[in-house]
Amino acid sequence: MDKAKKIVSCFMLCALLLSLCACGKESKDTAAVYEKTIAGLKDDELFVMIDTNAPLPVLLVTSQVYDDGTGKQAAIVCDVYYLVDKEVKKIGTIESMGTAYPISYDTTGIYTASGHAMQRFEIEESGTLTLAEGILEQFDENGNASYTMTTGNETKTISEEDYYAAFEKYSNAAVAGFAYGASDAAE
Repeated sequence: MDKAKKIVSCFMLCALLLSLCACGKESKDTAAVYEKTIAGLKDDELFVMIDTNAPLPVLLVTSQVYDDGTGKQAAIVCDVYYLVDKEVKKIGTIESMGTAYPISYDTTGIYTASGHAMQRFEIEESGTLTLAEGILEQFDENGNASYTMTTGNETKTISEEDYYAAFEKYSNAAVAGFAYGASDAAE
Protein backbone atom coordinates (compact mmCIF):
# COMPACT_ATOMS: atom_id res chain seq x y z
CA MET A 1 0.00 0.00 0.00
CA ASP A 2 2.83 2.42 0.86
CA LYS A 3 4.55 1.70 -2.46
CA ALA A 4 1.31 2.39 -4.32
CA LYS A 5 0.85 5.63 -2.35
CA LYS A 6 4.37 6.76 -3.31
CA ILE A 7 3.75 5.97 -6.98
CA VAL A 8 0.46 7.87 -6.94
CA SER A 9 2.12 10.77 -5.07
CA CYS A 10 4.95 10.94 -7.63
CA PHE A 11 2.43 10.89 -10.47
CA MET A 12 0.43 13.67 -8.83
CA LEU A 13 3.62 15.67 -8.21
CA CYS A 14 4.42 15.52 -11.91
CA ALA A 15 0.88 16.63 -12.75
CA LEU A 16 1.18 19.51 -10.24
CA LEU A 17 4.46 20.65 -11.72
CA LEU A 18 3.02 20.51 -15.24
CA SER A 19 -0.04 22.47 -14.17
CA LEU A 20 2.13 25.14 -12.55
CA CYS A 21 4.13 25.46 -15.72
CA ALA A 22 0.98 25.73 -17.83
CA CYS A 23 -0.67 28.46 -15.78
CA GLY A 24 1.60 31.17 -17.16
CA LYS A 25 2.25 32.61 -13.72
CA GLU A 26 5.37 30.62 -13.07
CA SER A 27 8.12 29.34 -15.30
CA LYS A 28 9.20 25.73 -15.64
CA ASP A 29 12.30 26.54 -13.59
CA THR A 30 10.18 27.96 -10.76
CA ALA A 31 7.95 24.89 -10.59
CA ALA A 32 10.95 22.55 -10.70
CA VAL A 33 12.65 24.30 -7.75
CA TYR A 34 10.79 22.18 -5.19
CA GLU A 35 10.59 18.93 -7.19
CA LYS A 36 13.38 17.13 -5.29
CA THR A 37 12.14 18.33 -1.89
CA ILE A 38 8.56 17.23 -2.57
CA ALA A 39 9.70 13.87 -3.95
CA GLY A 40 11.64 13.32 -0.71
CA LEU A 41 8.68 13.88 1.61
CA LYS A 42 7.68 11.09 3.98
CA ASP A 43 4.47 9.13 3.39
CA ASP A 44 2.60 11.06 6.09
CA GLU A 45 3.71 14.53 4.93
CA LEU A 46 1.45 16.86 2.98
CA PHE A 47 2.48 20.05 1.19
CA VAL A 48 1.23 23.20 -0.42
CA MET A 49 3.00 25.83 -2.52
CA ILE A 50 1.76 29.35 -1.86
CA ASP A 51 2.35 32.81 -3.30
CA THR A 52 3.25 35.42 -0.71
CA ASN A 53 5.47 38.49 -0.65
CA ALA A 54 8.43 36.36 -1.81
CA PRO A 55 9.62 36.36 -5.44
CA LEU A 56 9.16 32.57 -5.68
CA PRO A 57 6.40 30.35 -4.34
CA VAL A 58 6.92 29.14 -0.77
CA LEU A 59 6.65 25.46 0.13
CA LEU A 60 4.84 24.54 3.36
CA VAL A 61 5.04 20.96 4.67
CA THR A 62 3.17 19.30 7.52
CA SER A 63 2.20 15.87 8.79
CA GLN A 64 -0.65 17.13 10.97
CA VAL A 65 -3.82 18.22 9.16
CA TYR A 66 -7.52 18.50 9.87
CA ASP A 67 -10.61 19.29 7.81
CA ASP A 68 -11.29 23.00 8.28
CA GLY A 69 -15.02 22.58 7.64
CA THR A 70 -14.80 23.61 3.99
CA GLY A 71 -13.11 20.43 2.81
CA LYS A 72 -9.57 21.81 2.95
CA GLN A 73 -6.87 19.95 4.82
CA ALA A 74 -5.64 22.76 7.07
CA ALA A 75 -2.78 22.77 9.57
CA ILE A 76 -1.79 24.66 12.67
CA VAL A 77 1.92 23.82 12.41
CA CYS A 78 4.17 23.48 9.36
CA ASP A 79 7.73 23.74 8.17
CA VAL A 80 8.56 26.50 5.70
CA TYR A 81 10.91 25.81 2.76
CA TYR A 82 12.41 28.31 0.35
CA LEU A 83 15.19 28.58 -2.21
CA VAL A 84 18.32 29.92 -0.46
CA ASP A 85 21.67 30.08 -2.25
CA LYS A 86 20.36 27.89 -5.11
CA GLU A 87 19.23 25.17 -2.67
CA VAL A 88 15.81 24.52 -1.13
CA LYS A 89 16.18 24.79 2.65
CA LYS A 90 13.89 24.61 5.64
CA ILE A 91 13.89 28.20 6.85
CA GLY A 92 11.61 27.80 9.84
CA THR A 93 8.58 26.29 11.52
CA ILE A 94 5.42 28.28 12.22
CA GLU A 95 2.49 27.43 14.46
CA SER A 96 -1.00 28.66 15.22
CA MET A 97 -2.65 27.89 18.53
CA GLY A 98 -5.71 25.77 17.82
CA THR A 99 -7.77 24.50 14.92
CA ALA A 100 -9.87 27.66 14.91
CA TYR A 101 -6.75 29.44 13.59
CA PRO A 102 -5.35 27.54 10.58
CA ILE A 103 -2.16 28.70 8.89
CA SER A 104 -3.20 31.17 6.20
CA TYR A 105 -1.54 33.38 3.61
CA ASP A 106 -1.97 36.30 1.25
CA THR A 107 0.32 38.35 -0.96
CA THR A 108 1.85 40.04 2.10
CA GLY A 109 2.92 36.92 4.00
CA ILE A 110 2.02 33.82 6.02
CA TYR A 111 -0.26 34.11 9.05
CA THR A 112 -0.57 32.27 12.35
CA ALA A 113 -2.95 33.19 15.15
CA SER A 114 -4.58 32.37 18.46
CA GLY A 115 -7.55 33.80 20.31
CA HIS A 116 -5.45 36.73 21.53
CA ALA A 117 -2.65 37.10 18.97
CA MET A 118 -1.79 37.14 15.28
CA GLN A 119 1.55 36.98 13.50
CA ARG A 120 2.41 37.71 9.88
CA PHE A 121 5.66 36.27 8.55
CA GLU A 122 7.50 37.39 5.43
CA ILE A 123 10.28 35.85 3.37
CA GLU A 124 13.14 38.30 2.91
CA GLU A 125 15.20 38.43 -0.31
CA SER A 126 17.93 36.48 1.51
CA GLY A 127 15.46 33.64 2.10
CA THR A 128 15.07 34.38 5.80
CA LEU A 129 11.68 33.88 7.45
CA THR A 130 10.98 36.92 9.62
CA LEU A 131 8.15 38.10 11.84
CA ALA A 132 6.93 41.19 9.99
CA GLU A 133 3.99 42.00 12.22
CA GLY A 134 2.55 40.67 15.44
CA ILE A 135 -0.37 41.80 17.57
CA LEU A 136 -1.14 40.72 21.10
CA GLU A 137 -4.06 41.16 23.48
CA GLN A 138 -3.14 40.90 27.18
CA PHE A 139 -5.19 41.20 30.35
CA ASP A 140 -4.14 42.62 33.70
CA GLU A 141 -5.17 41.23 37.10
CA ASN A 142 -8.44 43.21 36.90
CA GLY A 143 -9.37 41.82 33.48
CA ASN A 144 -8.57 45.03 31.58
CA ALA A 145 -7.29 44.41 28.07
CA SER A 146 -4.28 46.09 26.50
CA TYR A 147 -3.07 45.71 22.93
CA THR A 148 0.40 45.83 21.39
CA MET A 149 1.75 45.63 17.87
CA THR A 150 5.28 44.55 17.01
CA THR A 151 6.74 45.46 13.63
CA GLY A 152 10.41 44.78 13.09
CA ASN A 153 12.16 45.58 16.37
CA GLU A 154 9.52 48.07 17.52
CA THR A 155 6.64 47.28 19.88
CA LYS A 156 3.98 49.89 20.54
CA THR A 157 0.65 50.09 22.32
CA ILE A 158 -2.34 50.22 19.98
CA SER A 159 -6.07 50.72 20.42
CA GLU A 160 -8.62 47.92 20.50
CA GLU A 161 -9.86 49.10 17.09
CA ASP A 162 -6.33 48.90 15.66
CA TYR A 163 -5.96 45.39 17.11
CA TYR A 164 -9.16 44.18 15.43
CA ALA A 165 -8.26 45.93 12.18
CA ALA A 166 -4.90 44.12 12.12
CA PHE A 167 -6.54 40.79 13.02
CA GLU A 168 -8.91 41.30 10.08
CA LYS A 169 -5.96 40.74 7.71
CA TYR A 170 -5.66 37.20 9.06
CA SER A 171 -9.41 36.68 8.77
CA ASN A 172 -9.31 37.68 5.08
CA ALA A 173 -6.27 35.53 4.22
CA ALA A 174 -6.64 32.20 2.39
CA VAL A 175 -6.33 29.02 4.43
CA ALA A 176 -3.35 26.94 3.30
CA GLY A 177 -4.87 23.73 1.89
CA PHE A 178 -2.38 20.88 2.23
CA ALA A 179 -2.42 17.81 -0.04
CA TYR A 180 -0.41 14.72 -0.92
CA GLY A 181 -0.29 15.67 -4.59
CA ALA A 182 -1.73 17.59 -7.50
CA SER A 183 -5.13 15.89 -7.60
CA ASP A 184 -5.77 16.73 -3.94
CA ALA A 185 -4.42 20.26 -4.32
CA ALA A 186 -6.75 21.02 -7.22
CA GLU A 187 -9.85 20.52 -5.05
